[in-house]
Amino acid sequence: MIFGFYYRFYRLTKNKYISTALAYGARFVYFMRYLLKKLFLKKETVVLDLAHAMKILEAASPDPMGRPGYDNGETEEDLDLSVIVPVYNNRELTNRCIESLLTQKTTFSYEIILVDDGSSDGIQDDLDSIRGSGPVVVVHQTNGGIAAARNKGIELARAAYLMFVDCDDIVHEDIIETLMSETRKDDYDIVMCAHALVKLRDGKVVSRLPNISPGYNLLGYKNNDTIMNYDGLPWGKVYKRELFENVRFFPGYWYEDNIIHGLIFPQCKKFKYIPQVKYEYMWHEKNFSHVQDGKKQLKALDAYWILKAITERYRQLELPRGAAYYTMILKHVSAYYYTMISSLPDDVIQAMFVAGRELLLANRPSERVKLPYMLRETEKAMIDGDIALWKLCSLNQ
Repeated sequence: MIFGFYYRFYRLTKNKYISTALAYGARFVYFMRYLLKKLFLKKETVVLDLAHAMKILEAASPDPMGRPGYDNGETEEDLDLSVIVPVYNNRELTNRCIESLLTQKTTFSYEIILVDDGSSDGIQDDLDSIRGSGPVVVVHQTNGGIAAARNKGIELARAAYLMFVDCDDIVHEDIIETLMSETRKDDYDIVMCAHALVKLRDGKVVSRLPNISPGYNLLGYKNNDTIMNYDGLPWGKVYKRELFENVRFFPGYWYEDNIIHGLIFPQCKKFKYIPQVKYEYMWHEKNFSHVQDGKKQLKALDAYWILKAITERYRQLELPRGAAYYTMILKHVSAYYYTMISSLPDDVIQAMFVAGRELLLANRPSERVKLPYMLRETEKAMIDGDIALWKLCSLNQ
């Protein structure tokens, strides 16, 4: 919530200090409203056991059970970066995206891996026409979704660093030079830049909002894991390829990019954030985010299934199960989770609450976790099984 306030004010003031102050002011107003609503809130427990809850979820929208393989090719020392672009239709925007990658002004060597995920609008022919020209690698596959396409790109990548770009977005001509230069300075695992949210209507730009992180802890992590305070979007970053050696995107799921916060960031020992916009995220009528935002879509239950898959893989990798990991799960099963399912039938929401609660408690560390007030309230709601308080907290983080 507070990030949303911050960016709205930043669009008006162009000053991060003023925007931060105003964001905290707006957050205070919402906090007071929360306290007032809580005053009249009646506790509501769910009389539903886990087995019954899982049956409801499986009947409504079953776990896709997409589990990837981990085929890792050899790296080539003379190649610095592999840029992975999953492609599915959007012919005009995709060609603009490819052009922005082909015209990079950089001293670093790079390849562009274009993974056509079963396109049907003619873009597949455009890709074939540039196959093998310069740094371009093209591969076609039957439609398997963006996760499967990204995974194919990781499998084919030959460089020590990876970068993901969505086919309907545009990168600045110096994004590779800017990010890769930083990786070489101090051997960073991840280097990320700011992005702009560009809204299109009928192919025309109607607004552009720079999303530049203010450098403050606005997301609620109080565990010194500062990377967790940055966005978990796959794009706008370069990664050491080794971070993905035993991690892939889960095919068949919505919200597959949650692996960045859930599995990639926890492996990162050193990162750098560059507060410069180098990536243009295009928000348009055919953007997949519009599909996911649709009301009453049972596929939104993937908000639980993907988290379940991530926690399973997290245990398999024996990553540290400390405060930051627990906080990530708590945030996921509240502010993120509930907003995805709030329009679904009540029995499904109750089942999601029960399943999410069990997942949270199963990953609760033995030591006390330092949390901001609203997350403490959320934790209390889940421990007590109070679904009414959980809903209220989830909408006010």
